[in-house]
Amino acid sequence: MTLESASRTRSTVWFAASAAALLAVAGCSSKSPVAPVIPPPPLSAVIVTPSVDTLQVGANLQLSATALDTLGAMVGGVRFNWTTSDAGVATVVGGRVSAVGEGTALVVAEAGGKRDTAAVTVFTRRGWYAQTSNTSVNLHGVFFQSDGRNGWAVGDGGRVLRTSDAGTTWAAQVGNTAFNLNAVWFTSALEGWAAGANGTLIHTVNGGAAWAVVSSGASEVLEAITFATPDTGWAVGSAGVTLRTFDHGATWQKQYPTASTLRGVSFSGTRDGWAVGDGGVIVGTHDRGVTWFVVQPSVTAQSLRDVFRRSEPAAWAVGSAGVAPRTTATVDSTAWLLGNAGAAFTLQGVSFASDLIGYAVGFNTGGSGAALRSDDGGATWQTQTANSAFHLNHVFFVDAQHGWAVGESGVIVHTSSGGLP
Repeated sequence: MTLESASRTRSTVWFAASAAALLAVAGCSSKSPVAPVIPPPPLSAVIVTPSVDTLQVGANLQLSATALDTLGAMVGGVRFNWTTSDAGVATVVGGRVSAVGEGTALVVAEAGGKRDTAAVTVFTRRGWYAQTSNTSVNLHGVFFQSDGRNGWAVGDGGRVLRTSDAGTTWAAQVGNTAFNLNAVWFTSALEGWAAGANGTLIHTVNGGAAWAVVSSGASEVLEAITFATPDTGWAVGSAGVTLRTFDHGATWQKQYPTASTLRGVSFSGTRDGWAVGDGGVIVGTHDRGVTWFVVQPSVTAQSLRDVFRRSEPAAWAVGSAGVAPRTTATVDSTAWLLGNAGAAFTLQGVSFASDLIGYAVGFNTGGSGAALRSDDGGATWQTQTANSAFHLNHVFFVDAQHGWAVGESGVIVHTSSGGLP
């Protein structure tokens, strides 16, 4: 007997046994027959189709599930238990998925101890669009967890905002400082840091439900902060100050590798980092910031406002007059090349989702917010519609599609389509 014929025979026997059981119950009672629960045969797999899909909020999708027996044949009459990993993103009843809020949910079908999963990504709108921040203060920094739903923004007067639904709603948190906050970074789902004026550092270990002021040992304006691990982090600011911690922020060591104000800092791993600032200064380190070197000759005299480093050889910076230098690997080192995204732009923030796809934000000569995208590693840039009348100060992307930018007067703009209309 072939494997296929054995499978058909097995399924036929199972359905025949089920029918016989029903007849037996019907014949031995004058009452209405009660169908016994006939368990399915042992299963080898459950298959959900489609395995990946994208929906706009409010749309629906019917998933299908198939059960296979141990010989690989389809089994009919199987009841599947459908569940979702995040009902705030998508709900499911009988395989019918309803898109509720932005994010990605895993929809699971289970039967006979076997399961399969479909990844459903939900978006709100295409292009860049404004979110309601419920504040009018200038915002300077934004950070999101990789789930694309939990994020924080910081700004003037110690303002801290938090969202748990991809920015559909933002709520204020108590930052416990009145100093302007310029940057925010989280090392885990619960632990985060923010930095600002007068050497201010604030720290949370519960997702921002409570923030505590931490002594930095500095009085300069801190413009940027980043961490490679929960123990290892850096902050930079005015007068060329750099701060580093290797003990979870318990102590911070201070240096001045340049006299120019440093506006941005980014590390790939715990050892290799770049910081950029006024006058086009670029400083680098290969030893966790214990020592820094100044890149000579400088690639531009324009102020550099932000830097993003993905790996040892791959980094990008942006600044005034549209300057957008990027690194390139040489035979024995990494060199900076000067690029430009358009002289009409003052660029304040940069974020790369991959070695090819990146975004820059700022403002144009008319004072409106500007958003640009590169698909070739920063070699060229294309203007996007930012949908902001205000300057944009910082941008953060969790992947090539999902990003947020913050700016003056409490503006927050978001895209879940890579900025594409």
